[in-house]
Amino acid sequence: MRLPKFEHLQPESLEEALELLAEHGEQAKVIAGGTELLVSMKHGLLAPSYLVNLKEIPELNFIAYDGEGGLRIGALTKLATLIGSPVIQESFAVLSRAASLVAAPPLQQMGTLAGNLCLDTRCLYYNQSRFWRQARPRCYKTGGDTCHVVKGGNRCLAAYQGDVAPALIALGASVKIAKKGADRIVPLADLYTGKGERPLALQADEVLVEVQVAAEAARWGGDYQKLRYRGAMDFPLVGVAAVVSRDGLDTIARASLVLTAVSTAPILAEEAGRLLQGQELTDELVAQAAGAAYEVARPVNNIGSNPSYRRKMVRVLTKRAIRNAWVRE
Repeated sequence: MRLPKFEHLQPESLEEALELLAEHGEQAKVIAGGTELLVSMKHGLLAPSYLVNLKEIPELNFIAYDGEGGLRIGALTKLATLIGSPVIQESFAVLSRAASLVAAPPLQQMGTLAGNLCLDTRCLYYNQSRFWRQARPRCYKTGGDTCHVVKGGNRCLAAYQGDVAPALIALGASVKIAKKGADRIVPLADLYTGKGERPLALQADEVLVEVQVAAEAARWGGDYQKLRYRGAMDFPLVGVAAVVSRDGLDTIARASLVLTAVSTAPILAEEAGRLLQGQELTDELVAQAAGAAYEVARPVNNIGSNPSYRRKMVRVLTKRAIRNAWVRE
């Protein structure tokens, strides 16, 4: 498979990059690590006329933390850097663990934080070569009017399979989004539309430039559990992030659980968190929270594993994540 023709643009500053995105609009795509984008282009899923390469913009590559302002991470920070950062390991361990479970070390050295957060949704009927896809009618994600996963379905059900997003959403993270002449800060959870065909709430001229986590989150314990076929390379079949804080020795003051790979966007299991809050951790309580997480998971048969099995594993992974997060608090 070959890449389609495109013009490579190399801005030296964020301002210049935003100028280029404003100029070329829908014809341009941002590239940094390229671990997903280039594969999609080779498959004929994307054919941008311009690639705006952000690699040479140092202002987007940083980790900054202080006890009052909290944690700030630049969009171009490599996943490997997150994994090895003493600050992340000591104060935001759930983020370090989630990043360590992305793909394999070579891809962690290439992939960036923003790239992982902005992953496209995936489906067995979409992430194939152009030749393979031509054997079937066009689906919703490719501009058609059918869903090959759910016969008679009226929307795209492609699954969001990012690992880092659930950990950051559980930490209450926000993201800074910039375009020419303006920027905005929104909760990370709001970045995801829940629409399989267009999963990100980003306009063509916008780019995610920074992730922010409040300082209080450094006191919380967290864990991320992932189910996949192989111990390296694979996207999650199910992922669960849990973050908890204590009120005294034995009571849960705050709890947040976020699921990935079971819907078109990361899912905040609100009822599971509510059940845990203000309670002493017991086996019965953990089982109740896991059951609540199970109830909001709605996997379908679109990423290569039995959806019933994946849904059952939500219970198992949720129990593990809660227990580990409690110990690490």
